[in-house]
Amino acid sequence: MLWLSKKRNNQKLLLWILLQDRDRGFTLVELLVIVVIVGVLSAIVAPGWLGFVNNNRLSASQSRVFSAIKDAQSIAKRSGTAVDFTIGNDPTNGAYVVTSRSQAQYLEQGVQVLSVNKRTAPTAVPLPLTISFNSQGLPTGITGNSTFNDFPLTITLNIANTPNRKRCTTITTILGSMKSGIDTDCP
Repeated sequence: MLWLSKKRNNQKLLLWILLQDRDRGFTLVELLVIVVIVGVLSAIVAPGWLGFVNNNRLSASQSRVFSAIKDAQSIAKRSGTAVDFTIGNDPTNGAYVVTSRSQAQYLEQGVQVLSVNKRTAPTAVPLPLTISFNSQGLPTGITGNSTFNDFPLTITLNIANTPNRKRCTTITTILGSMKSGIDTDCP
């Protein structure tokens, strides 16, 4: 008899547990709290993430410009002929670099050539800019000039609508030595 009453109690307990399972799930308030938490975290993280991505785009583009100039110098030395390096902004595809011996290489999305400045002419040089390297790899001519001896020549890149983030590549001497700069180093 004791066994039979325990069995009935167990059945009632099991029935109660089964009926309680139907009420499982999240309430509307719990879901709204989760949405608010995710929104706040996104608002905190998004600007930092965008800054990180933009810095990486600028750095990659600066490296591409630097290496394209070095390649033009190297090709000129190896081939014993003049090689041209050109940089400009294409309204459709963005900023690009190209040498007379290679295909156009587009810079990272959103990166533009902000300015090209010579030492004696602080105003921007018009784009596209072409620099000619002679058979010794020395810069000898620039767009519109037959000779080029106005150093340093600085090519400044930035992301549209972010004027404070800049990267630049500078041809510092007549021998074609170069350096890279960040933000305040760039005109």
